[in-house]
Amino acid sequence: MDVTSWIKSLAMFKVDSKYEDLDEIDYYLEQRDAELFDSQWMEAHNNFTAIIESMNNEAVKRQLEELQSLAQEQFYKTIIKQTGHSDLAAYLSDDIYLIVGYLTIGHSNDFVLAMKMGYEHGEFPKVGGI
Repeated sequence: MDVTSWIKSLAMFKVDSKYEDLDEIDYYLEQRDAELFDSQWMEAHNNFTAIIESMNNEAVKRQLEELQSLAQEQFYKTIIKQTGHSDLAAYLSDDIYLIVGYLTIGHSNDFVLAMKMGYEHGEFPKVGGI
């Protein structure tokens, strides 16, 4: 599946009903902020940023940013519509921004791939054994 098709498929994402409980959302977000998940996410983000900064083609960078932002905004709206929880929507849409970036530039990262596969199976990224 190409990047554009993958982004379109995100519009069909359904949040697990357990996240109707605000305590479940808060617990999930706390786990994401824990060192285990956060350090892997930040490493993937920093690696991606370094790759982008090394690119010389500003037009390509701009197109990439536009695609990432479009996907991020779309997914934010999808999550906020289902949960009403802006923090959860922000965290998850940041994941999408990162995933789309890696997919578009054709670089691989195991952590990002695991997040992508989770979303494809209708799940949030796994954290702390949840």
